[in-house]
Amino acid sequence: MRSHHPSSPTRTAVLPRSPRAGLRLIVSAAIALLLIGAQLVLSPGTSHGLSQPEETQAKVYESPADLGDGSKPPTPVGTSWLVGDLDTGELQVAHDIDKKHAPASTIKLLTALALVEVLDDPKQKVEAEFEDMEIDGTKVGLMQKNDYTVDLLFHAMLMSSANDAANALGRAAGGQDKAVALMNEKAEELGMTNTHAANTSGLDDKNQYMTAADMMKLAWAVCENDYLMSVIDTETYKFPGGKNPDTKEKFKGYEIQNHTKIVGQVDGGLGLKNGFTRQAKGAYIAVAERDGRRVVSTMLGIDNNSRQAAVDLLEWDFAQKDPTSLQTVPVGQAVTPSGDPSASESGSDAGGADADDNAAIGAQVESGDGAVASDSTTSSKTLGVSDETLLPIGMLLVAAALLLTALIILVRLRRGKIPR
Repeated sequence: MRSHHPSSPTRTAVLPRSPRAGLRLIVSAAIALLLIGAQLVLSPGTSHGLSQPEETQAKVYESPADLGDGSKPPTPVGTSWLVGDLDTGELQVAHDIDKKHAPASTIKLLTALALVEVLDDPKQKVEAEFEDMEIDGTKVGLMQKNDYTVDLLFHAMLMSSANDAANALGRAAGGQDKAVALMNEKAEELGMTNTHAANTSGLDDKNQYMTAADMMKLAWAVCENDYLMSVIDTETYKFPGGKNPDTKEKFKGYEIQNHTKIVGQVDGGLGLKNGFTRQAKGAYIAVAERDGRRVVSTMLGIDNNSRQAAVDLLEWDFAQKDPTSLQTVPVGQAVTPSGDPSASESGSDAGGADADDNAAIGAQVESGDGAVASDSTTSSKTLGVSDETLLPIGMLLVAAALLLTALIILVRLRRGKIPR
């Protein structure tokens, strides 16, 4: 019988090592996964390796060192652009000017031009509704059940690119469907044959597009409207206060600024409109007048520095003593149903491509050339996580779960709930 006693301690000595060995295995696996996951997340060579195609496209626009007479014209980074004489339609620079693209908030110029004809009393009162407040993107801060004049709403829409004001103006004109119909009728009247409106604000929609050439036609028409130009020429504007209908609390008014940053900041700047969504990228219509000559630059799908590129095109054009005319866009009285004009400049064309049909409804946030916006994308992109980082993040989460499991086992061992 005693011969069996020496083996008993041996069995009891093995038992406690079994759970502890498993514990050590779990901890080791967790640490290994943590190290691998951390390396994948933090290592530039690995975590960003899949982003190489995007990086090659991330060219940054920089102003040319020379914008004087005889210099090469600026080359914005993006889809299409032009610069030329607003009154004759003669272009000095043109690139893909008939390519359809989401216009972002530059379409608010078409909104204004169409709706000002039916909302012709600037003092007309419009009561804001909740649907104005809940619209996506840039807002001026309309409060439901408060009254605002049509004049104030036009200032908010064209100066601060306020989507809530654009929505309220659409309602006042007979509803959004009616407003959009008026916009498309106005586009047809102006010979904007490659333009289609889908909303009053410029939020992305696969059925909403414009071209750089049509933007020039739109710019001419807006510049001929004295009232709209008086609004666009405003640098700052006092937005009134009001009362919260729920809390009855009164709030003070505040000052709004002109986001386009052409008037007062560019020599002879008449202004017009900027736009941005993550999907549409940057859009711009800029006009300046010097010595009785009006020059316009328009652009769509600009990756970065859209305002600076627009201003550089204006400055370059004004500096040319004997500019070459590449082609002519019919503007004003010369507007007729146009074909597909082509530019003679190398790298310039007017392809009339199909509208981008991947424009899910998005939101724009605009402040000058600020490019901060949100749009409807996949959940990983909405959260700011790229697809290539999901695997290492998942590994880190698994490692954290294993460590938590090991901690639980350790606690239970110490409390004696696991047999030793």
